[in-house]
Amino acid sequence: MAQNAKLGALTEELIRSIVKFDPATNKQAYRHAKDLAKQGLRAHQYGRTNQFDVQASYKGLDEKFRVLNRDDLADALDKRLEELQAIPNKWTPEYLSLLLQLSDRPVENSQVEALELLRPPPPTPPLTWAEIVADDPYSDEDIWKDIDYAAESSEDDRTPKKRGGRQSKEDSLPSSIDHNDAYDPESCIVPVHAQAIQEISESQFWKAAPEEQLDKIEITELQAIREALFMLAGLPTSLYVNNPKNGSIRVNHKYNFSHALTATMEDLLSQLADIGQDLYRLRQWTLRRSPLPLIQTFEAAIQFRLTEYDHEYLASQQRRYLVPDTPIAVSLLELHHDIRSTSRPLVQLAKLVAEIEPLLLVNPFAHLETLFDRTGAAQMALESDVFEFLSKIFFECLQTYLKPIRKWMESGELGANDETFFVFESDSGSEVSSLWHDRYVLRRGKGNALRSPEFLQPAAHKIFNTGKSVIFLKELGIYGTGLASTEPEPRLDHLTVCGDSSTVPLSPFAELFEAAFERWIRSKFSLASTVLREHLFVQFGLFRILKVFSHLFLGEDGSVFQDFADAIFERMDSRQRGWNDRYLLTELARGVFTNSFAPSDVDKVIVRTISIKDQGRSVKNLRSIAMDYALPWPIMNIIQRSSISIYQQVFTFLLQTYRAKYLLQRVEWNQLVRLKDNRLTHMAYKLRQRLMWFSDILRSYLSETVIAISTQAMTADMGRAEDIDEMSNIHIKFLARLQEQALLSQNLKPIYRAIISLLDLGVLFSEIHEKIVQKLPTAKLRHDLPPKSPAKPAKAANRRKSVIPLVVENQSSDSSDSELDADGDNPVGEGSSGDAGLKTLNQIEEQFGKLLPFVTAGLRSVSRAGAKPVWEMLAERLEWDKPEDKL
Repeated sequence: MAQNAKLGALTEELIRSIVKFDPATNKQAYRHAKDLAKQGLRAHQYGRTNQFDVQASYKGLDEKFRVLNRDDLADALDKRLEELQAIPNKWTPEYLSLLLQLSDRPVENSQVEALELLRPPPPTPPLTWAEIVADDPYSDEDIWKDIDYAAESSEDDRTPKKRGGRQSKEDSLPSSIDHNDAYDPESCIVPVHAQAIQEISESQFWKAAPEEQLDKIEITELQAIREALFMLAGLPTSLYVNNPKNGSIRVNHKYNFSHALTATMEDLLSQLADIGQDLYRLRQWTLRRSPLPLIQTFEAAIQFRLTEYDHEYLASQQRRYLVPDTPIAVSLLELHHDIRSTSRPLVQLAKLVAEIEPLLLVNPFAHLETLFDRTGAAQMALESDVFEFLSKIFFECLQTYLKPIRKWMESGELGANDETFFVFESDSGSEVSSLWHDRYVLRRGKGNALRSPEFLQPAAHKIFNTGKSVIFLKELGIYGTGLASTEPEPRLDHLTVCGDSSTVPLSPFAELFEAAFERWIRSKFSLASTVLREHLFVQFGLFRILKVFSHLFLGEDGSVFQDFADAIFERMDSRQRGWNDRYLLTELARGVFTNSFAPSDVDKVIVRTISIKDQGRSVKNLRSIAMDYALPWPIMNIIQRSSISIYQQVFTFLLQTYRAKYLLQRVEWNQLVRLKDNRLTHMAYKLRQRLMWFSDILRSYLSETVIAISTQAMTADMGRAEDIDEMSNIHIKFLARLQEQALLSQNLKPIYRAIISLLDLGVLFSEIHEKIVQKLPTAKLRHDLPPKSPAKPAKAANRRKSVIPLVVENQSSDSSDSELDADGDNPVGEGSSGDAGLKTLNQIEEQFGKLLPFVTAGLRSVSRAGAKPVWEMLAERLEWDKPEDKL
């Protein structure tokens, strides 16, 4: 069936090439011609030669030669067959079969020596100086003799020529040289043919004058065809009137045809004038030279197509009608049909140029975008000639735009004042620690749109990052060490992208180009990014540094972080003036983390302190302690300086939860049982349990739910990242997630402040308990408990600051401290002091009862709004002791 379909298609093509008419307009004649062709071809069956039979015949012939003791003939045949197999040709079996049929007793009539006659003659050996010297020897003395340049040359003795046609008798016979140089001027004159001059004059119809004023001059169809061809070539003609100002072309109506209707011929000539007008304007546009190389390439591509159109098509048409090889029919209608089909791609190009001409002033690659869109539209319309024509121009212009891209991706260099490229250097003096983010930026235009062709924008960031990777490698001093790609650069042209088929490809042009350009980008992107990624992971230890940050700021190792926090809290509780000295705290931190970090990492740990307003023993004082780590500059392009502040916020929040838990743990149960007032003992037990439970849940939420899960996801994504840009984005998203889930973002500040107030309630409870214990007399102690050494009494001013001011922000505090201190010598539970302590604890419980519902309600609200289940889970854990009827 496939063979019949192929023969049918070839038959139809043969008929159309012979009859030259449209089958749709004359179906009956076309069907008749097709039936005649099928009848003529049906009786013939031209089968192909069986190649296996031919091979078997030659194997048998080889065996025959060897049996008859003609090994020389068999070897010569095998050698020729091997040489023939090395040349691919589908007709080889036919050739060999023909030779078999032409053979005549090869054993008897073949002579191997005759093959030497077929060898080409050996090449002539080159001439050597030894052979020249042997033929014409010279002496060394003659070489160094001076030449007399003042001597008269042989040209001075030359006799001037005579202009006369006759020669004097006294003159000697001319030599061969004089005879060749002398000539008769009359021999150069061509005789005039009057008939030829008359024919030339008659053909110049534009010089003819009409008999009357309103009459028209009749011209032949051949003259009209020649005028139309001249007009299409952009030359001035008489049949068409050209206006150089606006580039319009119209038909001159003073000429007509005697054999056709005037309206019909004028319509044909007007349609040809429209085509010529588009081509004329296209020619005029190419004469305007643009200073931009990108547009110059477009102009050169158009000029090449116009020149090709003039030389190959118009010149062949003129030769066809001027000096025809065979008699032809002169038909303006046929010429009109050929010109329309041949000039269609150029007419489409002319309309494209007219459309983008004003846009090129503001958008230097508007022609690339329009060519890309029009090529896809031509493919969708199945206009194969226009598709191929525009596609080739597009890829030629694209090569110029690829030059700065190639230079940027291979060497990290930018052209001088190249505003057509979408990358430019923003700050040449920026530090290497911000090289990736600050030194080079993308050029953007109106509406923050990228200043690049739309079809290249999906790959713009890869191009941008590849160049920055090369510059990064140059700063590291490893550029050029084995970075050159051994594979050739993939080609980007019409043949590679669209194939060599005469029909349009089935896949959309946009997808074909995107796949080809992706291969082109990958050939340059993979190598630089792979080398840079390897150095960041291996030489600079990106994962090791992330691990250090997890221990230092996020408390990944809880026991080590607890030791560091307890050491700070002991210094705080000592109430010494220099408890937050940054040098002592740095040594303290290095000593605590020395077993967790490598020695090189321990030396980079730094503790910085800032002065804040004294707030007693509140957890807010811990904001004065800031951890830092000296990062190498390549890693600072991933972990940016602005990220350290977020790490510090999480570190401070963790330290505040540890602080509340640390103070509550110092309130031991055996101290609470010493209180003889059952109400006070019960309230103290209750508050200690609730505040410690709150701090434990909060620390568990931060460490396990927020930090651990986010860090694990970030580390996995970082291992799959391809370049610094992707690594930096992953780290930024990790910090944003960490800040939001840890309730440190700006929109969650009210919930965070309420949590800090709850932690401060734990600090206030511990201070009140300490004061109550201090007021217990030694005589009232139970005998079954060990005595506690009395604490040093604090100054009155300090004691007044340490009780009430630590209550929730924006809450009015009572003066229970004055009541608690009014009768400081009375035992607790006897008199007003016991009542004052119980009243303060009740106030703490009341504040706790107000703040905790506010926190849980806020968590549920933001969880529903932001679809964050972790906040809903935290709210449920904080309400574990809430009665069921209130849920």
